[in-house]
Amino acid sequence: MIKTEKQGLLQLLKIALPFIIITTVYAVLVLSIEEYFGDHIYKTSGQIGSVFGLAVAFFLGFRMNSAYDRWWEARKIFGELTNNTRSFVAKIYAYYGNSENFKDIEQADLKLQAEKLIRLTILYIRQLKNEMHNNFKPSFNEQELELFSAFKINIENKISNEILVAITKTLESDFSSRANIEKSDLMQQINRFYDTQGKAERIKNTPFLMIYSAFTKIIVGFYVILIPLFIGDIDLGGENSGFEFLAIPVMVIISSAFLTINKLTNLFAEPFSENKTSVTIDKICKTIEQNCNEVMNKLK
Repeated sequence: MIKTEKQGLLQLLKIALPFIIITTVYAVLVLSIEEYFGDHIYKTSGQIGSVFGLAVAFFLGFRMNSAYDRWWEARKIFGELTNNTRSFVAKIYAYYGNSENFKDIEQADLKLQAEKLIRLTILYIRQLKNEMHNNFKPSFNEQELELFSAFKINIENKISNEILVAITKTLESDFSSRANIEKSDLMQQINRFYDTQGKAERIKNTPFLMIYSAFTKIIVGFYVILIPLFIGDIDLGGENSGFEFLAIPVMVIISSAFLTINKLTNLFAEPFSENKTSVTIDKICKTIEQNCNEVMNKLK
């Protein structure tokens, strides 16, 4: 069994439970009306329900695939961010350990500069995470504000961009002409940060076809409402047998399945929102920070 399967079942139950309750109440109400006013008074052709249900199922399946592709792309983006950050701080540690790459700077000052750059990289990761959660102007402690002041970062502008600009300017001014290869290598890493950030912002700022989502919700809701008309009661053993109430769980299962799939599609389509199905960017960024701190500790 997949390790996360049990957790997935619990989360699925939390999402589906409201739909199960609502559809159960609706199915009992409809079936009771049918039994009270007469058998099969509003039952329509089951063939119509089969065709309609198949069309809705295909429609939902296509939409779920599109939403999952969006979710998986978001996960790959933060995977790229993890790899690029690890590579960047490792190169900062290595390149700033060789005084020949720089102008007349003391080795102790180089280690301090490398430490500041790694700290600034950590702040960039935190800020990118905050921006994905719509927290563009978070609060900073005194140490962080001092670092921003040292690198002349204007927190009134887009902070993530300001941090990358500050790192780029620092690298340009620190390295000597003898270290063009090292400087070029680090600049390529900065470009990858820009690419990763741009990809993440593209997903976040592009709604998942709002009209398409609204249309799907209406179609699924309409089909769920009509399900009792397609199924009716189940006459096993005659009118007084009680087996006709088996129609209730059948209606509930079918209705809940369609409503839950539509809900999951909406959740997967927002991979950076803070819900159970979103990409775990908080955990990913925490791991990145830990990796950066491990490299930074080597400078001490």
